[in-house]
Amino acid sequence: MKTVNYNFKSIESFNVISDVFSQAITGELIGMSNFASLSGTIDDPHEKMEAVEHAESERQHAEGFMNYAKKLGLNIKINLNSKYWKEVRDVFLSYANRNDFIACLIIQEVMLEAFAVSMYNDVGHALEGDAGKLFLSIAEEEKEHMEHSTEILREELEKHPAAFLDKFEKVHFDCMSILSKFSATSECESSCGVCNGECMKNSLDHIGLDMVPIRGNAFALYAKALDNIGIPGEKSIVWISNLPV
Repeated sequence: MKTVNYNFKSIESFNVISDVFSQAITGELIGMSNFASLSGTIDDPHEKMEAVEHAESERQHAEGFMNYAKKLGLNIKINLNSKYWKEVRDVFLSYANRNDFIACLIIQEVMLEAFAVSMYNDVGHALEGDAGKLFLSIAEEEKEHMEHSTEILREELEKHPAAFLDKFEKVHFDCMSILSKFSATSECESSCGVCNGECMKNSLDHIGLDMVPIRGNAFALYAKALDNIGIPGEKSIVWISNLPV
């Protein structure tokens, strides 16, 4: 396979781009696994096929990142049992094992996709050439998953307002607490199991990024997603403000 002539400005930029791709690949594979598990919670044949289609989409995204990383000669580390990704997967499975389709949809198509879309956009605008275009194109495709969930969750809210809000609040703190720690602006307390060596948050400036706006943009998109579903602002603001930092 021909190597792309990418202009790495330093060993630090090479390392942080390697870590960014490693996190993206691992996240897409977790998403693929989640959508595959989600299909088992669905009775409606059309929605079941939709979940399988989305799993295939995540697989293609992972493969796209992996192929381009190989062309760049990056130092890729894929770890589905890494600290934060495994915690997210375990939370998802706890709901999937109870056949809780709505909770699974909230985790994968609202929470995880909001972070993926926002962070891929930030990375895409920071990286040069085809690498940036790849992140931006996948961000656009991930938006479709968020849009797919909005109508379903809006209908569920209209049918069972109190029960839906109670469920969403529980799922929010179960999953978003993990993503909040993962995206904290400070260095992770221990190795996340994906980054090569030191936490990549310390080196993002080598590719023109900063964890403070990255985190802020991700939470802003998540808040917008809640608003689109119909979650009252007085609830979503409190939920988000009470997450760990």
